[in-house]
Amino acid sequence: MIPNTEWKKAYLSLGAAIFFFLVCVLSYTTIEGMSGGYAIAFVAFFLSVSSVAVALLFVTRARVMDAILSDPAPLVHWTYPEESARENAGREYREFRERNRAMFILIGGMLVVVALFFLIFVEDGGAETALILLGVTVLLFVVSRVTPWLERRRAQGAPHEAIITRDGVVYEGSVYPFRTFLVWWHGVTLREAGRKGPAALVFSFTQLAGRFVIQPFDVVVPVPAGEEETAGRVVRELGS
Repeated sequence: MIPNTEWKKAYLSLGAAIFFFLVCVLSYTTIEGMSGGYAIAFVAFFLSVSSVAVALLFVTRARVMDAILSDPAPLVHWTYPEESARENAGREYREFRERNRAMFILIGGMLVVVALFFLIFVEDGGAETALILLGVTVLLFVVSRVTPWLERRRAQGAPHEAIITRDGVVYEGSVYPFRTFLVWWHGVTLREAGRKGPAALVFSFTQLAGRFVIQPFDVVVPVPAGEEETAGRVVRELGS
């Protein structure tokens, strides 16, 4: 049985939101504003709001995953041998790492520009604010490097299964809803076997990664040998 870990992630995100909100209040009330209090409060408030959004996302994902796992008649339910699952996890790790690298360059670059602005043009508290923003940039860099590795470890230890219904996809223990908060599904195509790997169903999504940053990503579900006809039926049914 595939466990639904999305509820745990939702609770952890909600706990993080409460923690950062308390940090925001304490820094605003106990630290001199121009000595870094305002900067810490601003960053903590931003992280608190972001954590609330993430918690809502995980709640939606958890509900969809419950619906998929309890569906008595999924479109497909495939299992993969250990060697195939290991190859899939390695390929997804490389793709995840490249996506994180691109996002860090974009978001980290903006943080560095803002930090330089405070350092050069703001006399009172500018250096402290710049230092905090640079610290956040370093933290984002570490997260962007560590999360692909953690995801690969999770995928390797997860049940090597794929379940597809009209609500979404559960693949390697992760859920990808077709209708959810901050994420949009655009369709599915059947990729033929070739240099990119075995035949696979490619589900195309976009997600809101920042206020103005739209990030596309694909979920690639390998098609087991002999299941190509079933995969084609999935494309037709989901496209109708």
